[in-house]
Amino acid sequence: MKAETLNRSPQVLVPYPGPSRDSGVQDVFLYLRPEANGVEVESTILRVIERCPEYRRSIFLVYLANVPGDFIVNRHLVERYYRVQLAFAVHGKSLFTAAMRAEFTRRFGEPFEGAPIIGAFEALRVLKMRPDELFDVWVDEAELLALHGQTIKRYRGHYIVNYDLPALLHKNNRGTDIAVMVFRTELGWDHFASLAAGMEEALAERGFLDRKRHVRRLFHYSRGPFQEIVDGWCYLCGLDGELLGLDQTSFGWYLLENGVEERDLQRLLTHPIALFEGEEGSLLERNIFQLTAGDSYSEALTKLRGIRAQYVA
Repeated sequence: MKAETLNRSPQVLVPYPGPSRDSGVQDVFLYLRPEANGVEVESTILRVIERCPEYRRSIFLVYLANVPGDFIVNRHLVERYYRVQLAFAVHGKSLFTAAMRAEFTRRFGEPFEGAPIIGAFEALRVLKMRPDELFDVWVDEAELLALHGQTIKRYRGHYIVNYDLPALLHKNNRGTDIAVMVFRTELGWDHFASLAAGMEEALAERGFLDRKRHVRRLFHYSRGPFQEIVDGWCYLCGLDGELLGLDQTSFGWYLLENGVEERDLQRLLTHPIALFEGEEGSLLERNIFQLTAGDSYSEALTKLRGIRAQYVA
């Protein structure tokens, strides 16, 4: 590989205009997975947006960039994005909180302490599988547990934590560029989810997506305000090709304007599992990304202010 291909900068095609000062909008990031990237897939997705009646009235394309694989690798963006999931994939059951252990036992009917729970990287060795083989293993819903942003899959006598992480790291290599878009919408997360369903249908009709294959393996989109921030933290660039700060995402700007310290926000993005105050002073263990999915900015801020303790993985 030529030396000049190792340090390419992102190519910004639609420059980002900066954060919105309107707390009633949301910025939804959408990016193609490495195996799905391509002009035809990108144009199919954009056509779904352009054909919706609200386009350019209540929903706008405010950012479009091609992010080179070598930029992603050099900046360790995949590791940054999946920091918590990666920690669980490496360390397995040792990182489970008490509440996670109890939920595991309730869900699978097996005592946590004696259960053969292993991280994804150990699973590669134990099961003698390649990352892509482990990634492609399909099991029944009864064999899966989604817990605080982590996925536990029961397969061949083991409970594998975040089985997809080795393949995600492998797929995002120096030769795999990705397209990143941001849509600014006044219509809410649920409306964009309906548009994403239309994208899935259009991609399936054109043969880009096997209907048996989950759409999340083809493209990702933000499902809530905190996911919006971490998407921007990893893939939002200025015209100079440099990553923009947390304050440049719309929700990040909103939080900082409402008294949240940047260091506390960074800590929350990297340690999202916390204890939140519930009704009558009760404490609920939740992941901030899942807890605030679909929330408005003000609703998410209220939940953030209810944090009483954080877990450090």
